[in-house]
Amino acid sequence: MNKRKEGYIYIFTIILISLLALFFYFIYSYTSNTSYISLNKVEKIQANYAAESVLNIKKSEENFNKNLENLLNSHSIYKNLHCGFKPNDTEIKRLQLRMLDDDKSMKNYDLVELSTDIKYKNSLASAKIRANYINKLYKMDDGVLNSGKVNKDDLEKIKNSFEKNNWTHAKYKLINLEGDFIYGVEKGKKYIFEEVEEIDENTLEKTTKRIPRISLDNVNIIVQNSGSLKIESDINNQILVINDKVLFNDNKISGIIILNNNAQISNNCKLVGYLIDLYDKNSSISVKYHPPVLKFYGSVMPDFIKFQPISLNHYDLEDNT
Repeated sequence: MNKRKEGYIYIFTIILISLLALFFYFIYSYTSNTSYISLNKVEKIQANYAAESVLNIKKSEENFNKNLENLLNSHSIYKNLHCGFKPNDTEIKRLQLRMLDDDKSMKNYDLVELSTDIKYKNSLASAKIRANYINKLYKMDDGVLNSGKVNKDDLEKIKNSFEKNNWTHAKYKLINLEGDFIYGVEKGKKYIFEEVEEIDENTLEKTTKRIPRISLDNVNIIVQNSGSLKIESDINNQILVINDKVLFNDNKISGIIILNNNAQISNNCKLVGYLIDLYDKNSSISVKYHPPVLKFYGSVMPDFIKFQPISLNHYDLEDNT
Protein backbone atom coordinates (compact mmCIF):
# COMPACT_ATOMS: atom_id res chain seq x y z
CA MET A 1 0.00 0.00 0.00
CA ASN A 2 1.48 3.32 -1.02
CA LYS A 3 1.91 6.21 1.33
CA ARG A 4 -0.97 8.23 -0.20
CA LYS A 5 -3.49 5.49 0.51
CA GLU A 6 -2.15 5.10 4.02
CA GLY A 7 -2.62 8.83 4.52
CA TYR A 8 -6.23 8.68 3.36
CA ILE A 9 -6.95 5.80 5.67
CA TYR A 10 -5.32 7.65 8.57
CA ILE A 11 -7.37 10.80 7.90
CA PHE A 12 -10.59 8.80 7.51
CA THR A 13 -9.88 6.99 10.75
CA ILE A 14 -9.36 10.28 12.58
CA ILE A 15 -12.59 11.70 11.13
CA LEU A 16 -14.51 8.54 12.05
CA ILE A 17 -13.16 8.56 15.59
CA SER A 18 -14.01 12.26 15.91
CA LEU A 19 -17.55 11.67 14.66
CA LEU A 20 -18.00 8.75 17.02
CA ALA A 21 -16.65 10.82 19.89
CA LEU A 22 -18.99 13.65 18.99
CA PHE A 23 -21.90 11.23 18.72
CA PHE A 24 -21.21 9.64 22.10
CA TYR A 25 -20.71 13.09 23.65
CA PHE A 26 -24.09 14.14 22.26
CA ILE A 27 -25.71 10.99 23.65
CA TYR A 28 -24.07 11.56 27.03
CA SER A 29 -25.01 15.23 27.08
CA TYR A 30 -28.59 14.49 26.05
CA THR A 31 -28.92 11.75 28.65
CA SER A 32 -27.44 13.98 31.36
CA ASN A 33 -29.70 16.89 30.47
CA THR A 34 -32.72 14.61 30.28
CA SER A 35 -31.87 13.16 33.68
CA TYR A 36 -31.35 16.66 35.10
CA ILE A 37 -34.65 17.87 33.67
CA SER A 38 -36.40 14.75 34.96
CA LEU A 39 -34.92 15.24 38.42
CA ASN A 40 -36.01 18.88 38.38
CA LYS A 41 -39.51 17.87 37.33
CA VAL A 42 -39.69 15.29 40.10
CA GLU A 43 -38.42 17.82 42.64
CA LYS A 44 -40.93 20.42 41.40
CA ILE A 45 -43.78 17.93 41.79
CA GLN A 46 -42.53 17.12 45.29
CA ALA A 47 -42.36 20.86 46.04
CA ASN A 48 -45.99 21.28 44.97
CA TYR A 49 -46.98 18.40 47.24
CA ALA A 50 -45.00 19.97 50.08
CA ALA A 51 -46.82 23.30 49.62
CA GLU A 52 -50.15 21.50 49.59
CA SER A 53 -49.16 19.57 52.71
CA VAL A 54 -48.36 22.81 54.56
CA LEU A 55 -51.89 24.08 53.83
CA ASN A 56 -53.50 20.80 54.89
CA ILE A 57 -51.45 20.69 58.09
CA LYS A 58 -52.39 24.27 58.98
CA LYS A 59 -56.13 23.92 58.37
CA SER A 60 -56.10 20.74 60.49
CA GLU A 61 -54.56 22.45 63.52
CA GLU A 62 -56.82 23.02 66.53
CA ASN A 63 -56.25 26.77 66.57
CA PHE A 64 -56.98 27.31 62.86
CA ASN A 65 -60.68 28.06 63.32
CA LYS A 66 -59.73 30.57 66.02
CA ASN A 67 -57.28 32.20 63.58
CA LEU A 68 -60.13 32.49 61.09
CA GLU A 69 -62.52 33.97 63.67
CA ASN A 70 -59.89 36.50 64.76
CA LEU A 71 -59.40 37.63 61.17
CA LEU A 72 -63.14 38.00 60.60
CA ASN A 73 -63.54 40.04 63.79
CA SER A 74 -60.59 42.32 63.02
CA HIS A 75 -60.30 45.31 60.70
CA SER A 76 -57.53 43.62 58.73
CA ILE A 77 -57.90 41.80 55.41
CA TYR A 78 -55.14 39.28 56.09
CA LYS A 79 -53.37 37.48 58.91
CA ASN A 80 -49.89 35.91 58.81
CA LEU A 81 -49.83 32.44 60.33
CA HIS A 82 -47.30 29.94 61.65
CA CYS A 83 -47.34 26.19 61.15
CA GLY A 84 -46.67 23.97 64.15
CA PHE A 85 -45.28 21.20 61.95
CA LYS A 86 -43.76 21.25 58.47
CA PRO A 87 -42.77 18.55 55.93
CA ASN A 88 -39.11 17.45 55.69
CA ASP A 89 -36.70 19.56 53.60
CA THR A 90 -39.28 22.37 53.51
CA GLU A 91 -38.81 26.03 54.38
CA ILE A 92 -42.05 27.99 54.83
CA LYS A 93 -41.44 31.46 53.45
CA ARG A 94 -45.02 32.71 53.83
CA LEU A 95 -48.27 31.35 55.27
CA GLN A 96 -51.25 33.66 55.14
CA LEU A 97 -55.01 33.77 55.59
CA ARG A 98 -56.72 36.49 53.55
CA MET A 99 -60.24 37.84 53.09
CA LEU A 100 -61.31 38.00 49.46
CA ASP A 101 -63.60 40.47 47.74
CA ASP A 102 -67.19 39.32 47.78
CA ASP A 103 -68.37 37.22 44.90
CA LYS A 104 -71.67 38.70 43.76
CA SER A 105 -73.28 35.26 43.60
CA MET A 106 -75.49 34.19 46.47
CA LYS A 107 -73.30 31.14 47.12
CA ASN A 108 -69.93 32.86 47.51
CA TYR A 109 -70.32 36.05 49.50
CA ASP A 110 -68.04 34.66 52.23
CA LEU A 111 -64.67 33.90 50.65
CA VAL A 112 -61.26 33.47 52.27
CA GLU A 113 -57.95 32.19 50.95
CA LEU A 114 -55.26 30.21 52.75
CA SER A 115 -51.97 30.45 50.83
CA THR A 116 -48.30 29.58 51.26
CA ASP A 117 -44.92 30.06 49.58
CA ILE A 118 -42.34 27.36 50.34
CA LYS A 119 -38.89 26.19 49.33
CA TYR A 120 -38.48 22.43 49.02
CA LYS A 121 -34.80 21.47 48.63
CA ASN A 122 -33.85 23.73 45.67
CA SER A 123 -37.35 24.30 44.27
CA LEU A 124 -39.84 27.05 45.05
CA ALA A 125 -43.58 26.39 45.08
CA SER A 126 -46.80 28.08 46.11
CA ALA A 127 -50.30 26.82 46.77
CA LYS A 128 -53.61 28.32 47.82
CA ILE A 129 -56.96 27.03 49.01
CA ARG A 130 -60.04 29.15 48.39
CA ALA A 131 -62.89 28.46 50.80
CA ASN A 132 -66.23 29.60 52.18
CA TYR A 133 -66.17 30.51 55.88
CA ILE A 134 -69.89 30.41 56.73
CA ASN A 135 -71.15 26.94 57.60
CA LYS A 136 -73.29 25.63 54.74
CA LEU A 137 -76.05 24.89 57.28
CA TYR A 138 -76.68 28.63 57.34
CA LYS A 139 -76.77 29.09 53.57
CA MET A 140 -79.99 27.36 52.54
CA ASP A 141 -81.37 29.02 49.41
CA ASP A 142 -84.82 29.56 50.90
CA GLY A 143 -83.44 30.93 54.18
CA VAL A 144 -84.81 28.08 56.31
CA LEU A 145 -82.89 25.37 58.16
CA ASN A 146 -85.29 22.64 59.23
CA SER A 147 -85.04 18.93 60.02
CA GLY A 148 -85.69 17.91 56.42
CA LYS A 149 -82.43 19.54 55.29
CA VAL A 150 -80.17 17.72 57.73
CA ASN A 151 -79.40 14.01 57.72
CA LYS A 152 -80.64 12.09 60.75
CA ASP A 153 -77.16 11.33 62.07
CA ASP A 154 -76.31 15.03 62.31
CA LEU A 155 -79.70 16.40 63.37
CA GLU A 156 -79.39 15.55 67.07
CA LYS A 157 -75.86 16.96 67.21
CA ILE A 158 -77.04 20.23 65.71
CA LYS A 159 -80.03 20.40 68.07
CA ASN A 160 -77.70 19.84 71.03
CA SER A 161 -75.35 22.56 69.85
CA PHE A 162 -78.24 25.04 69.82
CA GLU A 163 -79.51 23.90 73.23
CA LYS A 164 -76.06 24.32 74.77
CA ASN A 165 -75.33 27.65 73.08
CA ASN A 166 -75.13 30.47 75.65
CA TRP A 167 -75.95 33.16 73.03
CA THR A 168 -73.36 35.59 74.36
CA HIS A 169 -71.54 37.87 71.93
CA ALA A 170 -68.91 40.55 72.45
CA LYS A 171 -70.70 43.08 70.23
CA TYR A 172 -74.38 42.54 71.02
CA LYS A 173 -76.47 42.85 74.17
CA LEU A 174 -78.03 39.63 75.45
CA ILE A 175 -81.57 39.92 76.83
CA ASN A 176 -83.14 36.98 78.69
CA LEU A 177 -86.92 37.06 79.13
CA GLU A 178 -88.97 35.04 81.60
CA GLY A 179 -92.60 36.08 81.77
CA ASP A 180 -94.97 37.98 79.52
CA PHE A 181 -93.49 40.85 77.54
CA ILE A 182 -94.13 43.10 74.56
CA TYR A 183 -91.70 44.25 71.87
CA GLY A 184 -92.82 47.74 70.89
CA VAL A 185 -92.09 51.43 70.37
CA GLU A 186 -92.55 54.49 72.58
CA LYS A 187 -91.64 57.99 71.37
CA GLY A 188 -89.60 56.56 68.53
CA LYS A 189 -87.54 54.34 70.82
CA LYS A 190 -87.83 50.55 70.95
CA TYR A 191 -88.30 48.77 74.26
CA ILE A 192 -89.23 45.50 75.84
CA PHE A 193 -92.40 46.39 77.77
CA GLU A 194 -94.13 44.64 80.62
CA GLU A 195 -97.78 45.19 81.49
CA VAL A 196 -98.47 45.59 85.20
CA GLU A 197 -101.87 45.71 86.89
CA GLU A 198 -102.44 48.55 89.35
CA ILE A 199 -105.39 49.27 91.66
CA ASP A 200 -106.67 52.81 91.97
CA GLU A 201 -106.75 53.66 95.66
CA ASN A 202 -109.86 55.79 95.27
CA THR A 203 -111.99 53.71 92.92
CA LEU A 204 -110.38 50.34 93.65
CA GLU A 205 -110.52 49.70 89.93
CA LYS A 206 -107.82 47.66 88.23
CA THR A 207 -105.86 49.34 85.48
CA THR A 208 -103.11 47.99 83.26
CA LYS A 209 -99.99 50.06 82.90
CA ARG A 210 -97.29 49.42 80.29
CA ILE A 211 -93.78 49.82 81.70
CA PRO A 212 -90.64 49.95 79.49
CA ARG A 213 -88.35 47.40 81.13
CA ILE A 214 -85.45 47.17 78.67
CA SER A 215 -84.18 49.73 76.19
CA LEU A 216 -83.12 48.08 72.94
CA ASP A 217 -79.93 48.68 70.97
CA ASN A 218 -79.55 48.50 67.21
CA VAL A 219 -78.72 44.82 67.51
CA ASN A 220 -79.84 42.59 70.38
CA ILE A 221 -79.96 38.89 71.13
CA ILE A 222 -83.38 38.34 72.69
CA VAL A 223 -83.80 34.93 74.31
CA GLN A 224 -87.34 34.16 75.40
CA ASN A 225 -86.97 31.42 78.00
CA SER A 226 -90.61 31.19 79.07
CA GLY A 227 -93.89 33.09 78.98
CA SER A 228 -95.11 35.04 75.98
CA LEU A 229 -93.66 37.67 73.69
CA LYS A 230 -95.96 39.92 71.72
CA ILE A 231 -94.37 41.64 68.72
CA GLU A 232 -96.16 44.93 68.06
CA SER A 233 -93.70 46.75 65.81
CA ASP A 234 -91.43 45.89 62.92
CA ILE A 235 -87.98 44.62 63.88
CA ASN A 236 -84.59 45.47 62.38
CA ASN A 237 -81.40 43.50 62.91
CA GLN A 238 -82.43 41.40 65.88
CA ILE A 239 -81.79 37.79 66.84
CA LEU A 240 -84.85 36.15 68.43
CA VAL A 241 -84.62 32.81 70.26
CA ILE A 242 -88.14 31.54 70.87
CA ASN A 243 -88.81 28.90 73.56
CA ASP A 244 -92.48 29.57 74.28
CA LYS A 245 -95.38 31.64 72.91
CA VAL A 246 -94.78 34.40 70.39
CA LEU A 247 -97.54 36.57 68.94
CA PHE A 248 -96.78 38.28 65.65
CA ASN A 249 -98.88 40.99 64.07
CA ASP A 250 -98.06 40.77 60.36
CA ASN A 251 -94.71 42.31 61.26
CA LYS A 252 -91.71 42.79 59.01
CA ILE A 253 -88.63 41.42 60.70
CA SER A 254 -85.00 41.74 59.62
CA GLY A 255 -82.74 39.32 61.43
CA ILE A 256 -82.55 35.73 62.59
CA ILE A 257 -85.27 33.71 64.33
CA ILE A 258 -84.55 30.44 66.15
CA LEU A 259 -87.58 28.29 66.99
CA ASN A 260 -86.84 25.75 69.72
CA ASN A 261 -88.82 22.69 70.75
CA ASN A 262 -91.46 24.46 72.87
CA ALA A 263 -92.03 27.38 70.50
CA GLN A 264 -95.65 28.28 69.76
CA ILE A 265 -96.39 30.74 66.97
CA SER A 266 -99.52 32.87 66.55
CA ASN A 267 -100.31 35.09 63.55
CA ASN A 268 -97.99 35.91 60.66
CA CYS A 269 -94.74 37.74 60.03
CA LYS A 270 -92.37 38.33 57.14
CA LEU A 271 -88.75 37.56 57.92
CA VAL A 272 -85.87 38.93 55.87
CA GLY A 273 -82.84 36.97 57.01
CA TYR A 274 -82.73 33.39 58.26
CA LEU A 275 -84.97 30.97 60.17
CA ILE A 276 -83.70 28.07 62.29
CA ASP A 277 -86.55 25.57 62.62
CA LEU A 278 -85.00 22.24 63.59
CA TYR A 279 -88.22 21.11 65.33
CA ASP A 280 -90.45 22.06 62.38
CA LYS A 281 -92.57 24.50 64.36
CA ASN A 282 -93.05 27.11 61.66
CA SER A 283 -96.51 27.58 60.23
CA SER A 284 -96.83 31.30 59.61
CA ILE A 285 -93.38 32.87 59.10
CA SER A 286 -92.61 33.65 55.47
CA VAL A 287 -88.88 33.91 54.82
CA LYS A 288 -86.75 35.77 52.29
CA TYR A 289 -83.12 34.69 52.44
CA HIS A 290 -80.83 37.70 52.88
CA PRO A 291 -77.10 36.80 53.05
CA PRO A 292 -75.86 40.08 54.61
CA VAL A 293 -77.94 39.36 57.73
CA LEU A 294 -76.10 36.07 58.17
CA LYS A 295 -72.73 37.61 57.39
CA PHE A 296 -73.00 40.39 59.97
CA TYR A 297 -75.11 38.84 62.75
CA GLY A 298 -74.84 35.07 62.34
CA SER A 299 -71.66 34.59 64.36
CA VAL A 300 -73.77 34.25 67.51
CA MET A 301 -74.94 30.83 66.31
CA PRO A 302 -73.10 27.57 67.05
CA ASP A 303 -70.51 26.35 64.53
CA PHE A 304 -71.19 29.37 62.34
CA ILE A 305 -67.57 29.74 61.23
CA LYS A 306 -66.31 26.72 59.29
CA PHE A 307 -63.51 26.55 56.70
CA GLN A 308 -65.00 24.78 53.67
CA PRO A 309 -62.56 24.43 50.72
CA ILE A 310 -63.78 25.19 47.20
CA SER A 311 -60.56 24.90 45.17
CA LEU A 312 -56.84 24.15 45.43
CA ASN A 313 -54.33 25.74 43.05
CA HIS A 314 -50.55 25.70 42.59
CA TYR A 315 -48.54 28.48 41.01
CA ASP A 316 -44.85 29.13 40.29
CA LEU A 317 -42.52 31.49 42.12
CA GLU A 318 -39.35 33.12 40.85
CA ASP A 319 -36.20 32.52 42.87
CA ASN A 320 -34.76 35.98 43.51
CA THR A 321 -32.08 34.78 45.90
